[in-house]
Amino acid sequence: MTELYFIRHGQTIINQEGKVNGATVDTPLTAAGISGAQAAGRELATCHFDHVFVSPQKRAQATAQLVLANNPVADIQVVEQLHEMAFGDWEGRLIADGKKDPALRRFFTDPEHYDPSSYHGETFAAVVARGQAFLQHVVTTYPHQRVLVVGHGTMLTVTVRSALGASIGEIMTQAQLDNTSISVLQSDNGTDFTLARWNDTSFLTPAIDRLA
Repeated sequence: MTELYFIRHGQTIINQEGKVNGATVDTPLTAAGISGAQAAGRELATCHFDHVFVSPQKRAQATAQLVLANNPVADIQVVEQLHEMAFGDWEGRLIADGKKDPALRRFFTDPEHYDPSSYHGETFAAVVARGQAFLQHVVTTYPHQRVLVVGHGTMLTVTVRSALGASIGEIMTQAQLDNTSISVLQSDNGTDFTLARWNDTSFLTPAIDRLA
């Protein structure tokens, strides 16, 4: 059985400002983001990871470095498939303003009919496809190993929950993964998955501010 540990990056300045994160924007971790990643590292200090896969974006890589500070892993791979969902022209702009755009508003209120083409965004179908391809590759290539995946809120939420059979409507009408949360999937074949841990932030003391 392959065990996949997923961590969403720590809180960033863009998160703190209530702006749209995405595939092309990157800001440093806040103090809360740094402390959250360090806390996740302490939580996983006794876990030996055979491989680590990280998004190409700086906020995820900074989080991975903090998580692994006292738990070094030789095999760390940057994986393009793990970048955050792309929101095109809305990236870096206020979420509150974005909700005034009928097309972007469907991301929150009607995800099954979400069409980001008007602002050059990425579809849910594309995120699901790259997420499931990544999972299948990891499980079939690294059977019976423990891997760490450090990435992003929307991308990891969609990847993990779609692997469990949830529809986009079901996924997006529930809370997304919190910053520096830990989730765990288990699989023998890359097709059938069991959820062993979901959005766990119990190790964060005191609790940090978490923005969607």
